[in-house]
Amino acid sequence: MIYGKMWCVVKPSVGIPIIIAAVAIASFSVHLALTLNTTWVKKFLNGSAAQVSSIQTEVPQVASLTLQEAGRK
Repeated sequence: MIYGKMWCVVKPSVGIPIIIAAVAIASFSVHLALTLNTTWVKKFLNGSAAQVSSIQTEVPQVASLTLQEAGRK
């Protein structure tokens, strides 16, 4: 462990909760910043995300002939 000697100065019963609290505060602040500074996150979290459009394509004639010939055999 890189900072193994730190536990000689700071009790684990004090240091571990401080580390966990720091990670939780950092995570909360990142999520808050995303929510406040973007428009799409609010819409996504509220369930009104943008609809994804799909393109309708036709099957090429070669593939359809191959499928028809396979059905005849």
